[in-house]
Amino acid sequence: MTRRVAAAALAALLLAGCPLPQPLPDYPKGTVTPPRILADEVTVNGDYAAGEPIVKVPVGCTGTAPSYVLAARLFDSNNLEQVEARWFVDYQATTQRAPFVSYPPASADQSVFTRDVTPFTFMAYDQGTTPAAGEVHVVELVVSNGFATDGGALPYRSPAQGFETAVYRWVFLYVDQSAAGAPACP
Repeated sequence: MTRRVAAAALAALLLAGCPLPQPLPDYPKGTVTPPRILADEVTVNGDYAAGEPIVKVPVGCTGTAPSYVLAARLFDSNNLEQVEARWFVDYQATTQRAPFVSYPPASADQSVFTRDVTPFTFMAYDQGTTPAAGEVHVVELVVSNGFATDGGALPYRSPAQGFETAVYRWVFLYVDQSAAGAPACP
C-alpha cells in the first residue's frame, strides 16, 4: 500500500508541473485569416497609442481645430496577396458612405511580413455638429485580404465568403479644457 501512495504522490508532483493544453482558435476549414493589426505599433500623431485607444479631444478650441493622424502597421505571413485597409468614422450599416481605402503594399523583400497602412487624418471638429463635452466619435480601421464585392450584411465591411476581417478602434472622447487631464488646444 505504501508503494501505491508513494507512486500517487510522485505522479501528483509530476503532473503539478505539467501545463494543461490550451485551446487554439478554431477557424472553419478553408477560412483565410486576415492580416493582423499590430496593436503595439498603432500611433496617434506619431505617438504610440498601444493600450490607450481612448483619445481625449479638447472642446472650444478657437483658431486651429484639433486633428489626429492615425497610423497602423500590419503583419501578414502571405506577402504576395493584396490587402485592403478601410477607414470608417462612426460606422452605421444603414447610412454608411464609402470609406477611405488604402492598399498597403508588401515589401519587395520577401522576408518582410509587415506593411504600413496609409495614415488617416481624423478632423475632430468636422463631424457635422459643434463638439460638446461628453461627445464620442469612433474611428475604425478594418483590414482584409478579401472584402465582399456585393457589400454583404455590413456594407463595405463584410468579408467575402471564406475570408475574415481584423478591426482596430480609436474612441475620441470630447472633454472640457478645464477637466483634469484634458489636452491643450493646438
